[in-house]
Amino acid sequence: MHTFDTMPSPTGNRTPVPTVPLFSIMLPLLLWLTVAPVFAGAGSLVSVSHEASYSAREVNSSSARLFTGGGAPTAIFDVDVYAIRYESTGLDQEPTPIYAHLFVPRYARQTTRPLYVFGAGTTGLSDGCRTSREAEAGVNWGLYRNHMLAVAGQGVIGVLPDYMYFGVPERLQAYFVPEAEGRVMLDAVRAAHAYFEDSGTAVRPARGAVLAGFSQGGHAIFAAADIAADYAPELRISGLIGYGPTTNIEQLFREFSVVAAPLIYTYAEIYGKERFDPALMLQDRWLENLPVDVRRLCILGLQNYYPWGPEGLFRRPFLNALRNRQLDTEFPEIHAILTENSTGLSGHGVPVLILQGGNDVVVNLQDQAEFAQELRDRGSEVEYIVYPGNRHDTRQIGFTDALNWMIKQSLTQE
Repeated sequence: MHTFDTMPSPTGNRTPVPTVPLFSIMLPLLLWLTVAPVFAGAGSLVSVSHEASYSAREVNSSSARLFTGGGAPTAIFDVDVYAIRYESTGLDQEPTPIYAHLFVPRYARQTTRPLYVFGAGTTGLSDGCRTSREAEAGVNWGLYRNHMLAVAGQGVIGVLPDYMYFGVPERLQAYFVPEAEGRVMLDAVRAAHAYFEDSGTAVRPARGAVLAGFSQGGHAIFAAADIAADYAPELRISGLIGYGPTTNIEQLFREFSVVAAPLIYTYAEIYGKERFDPALMLQDRWLENLPVDVRRLCILGLQNYYPWGPEGLFRRPFLNALRNRQLDTEFPEIHAILTENSTGLSGHGVPVLILQGGNDVVVNLQDQAEFAQELRDRGSEVEYIVYPGNRHDTRQIGFTDALNWMIKQSLTQE
């Protein structure tokens, strides 16, 4: 595994670097289109640049790296990739830039296709760990660009955003914060529709978007569904696809403590130590360098540095309360904040597909099944598929199931 002990924090405009050789037909000129020189409202496009063109063969080469066990889908379409920047709304209601990539399959004739907005799994807190840097640096945090190319190669329009505050000087990602994640996802939908208003491409997105996410991305898409009626009432969300979604923070602490430290640090910064004190939760050895560690470590470094089980991370009183599901009585303030930041159970009513590994070490199978049932009880149609023996990442084994479900949800509502 790679460990990233120190990560640079580039700011301002970036020059993305393609991760595979481009032997496809390239656009004759690099196109820079500045849509708005100043912020003009949540979801408005700030800038668009054509980054790369991939032939169907190059898409297949990219997919093969992700589908290492075989079964990679065969691309039908060439794909153009655009680096975009759009406006969202920060936690203090401030205009906040979001960096993303837009994946556009090439069609010769006018057609309407699904819009697939994807939330990545955890990559880290600092800007050096931003989702888009994975492809730029050639590391493997989840091969999210490869996933998006595979989807776009099937004719689906895709958007892969960085999370809130990546690329903003002196800020860290608002990690597992529903307001931030949900706004990023919903404004990505707005930005995609804004792009296609003047793009001149033959393909157009379906009115209803499908939001999908792996792990932390599952938390993000359910956050978007929870706030959509208030934050973006004009949008239609046709469905949610969760690949091993991690929606309940308390459950995440019990099952996958590797990511607990950056999450605890984030909440302590937002709510204050008088309400959310890391010293009540973390053992002394993890407290001393907490602000430094969560900044220097991306996901592979986190996995190498922190314990994979809660016993080596948490103080005994907190650990006992966590295991015995007594945080509400033993640590009521912490419990309230963890509950407040869990997502999905607002009664949003959006149809849901959950693709769950039967041997998932991050999300307990029973917890996920109970979450699916709670969604049903609150008004969502839920298809819950378990792949026996599969681990946490179900994007590969569930690719065809997700694609077929997405097409049905988005195009039958046109």
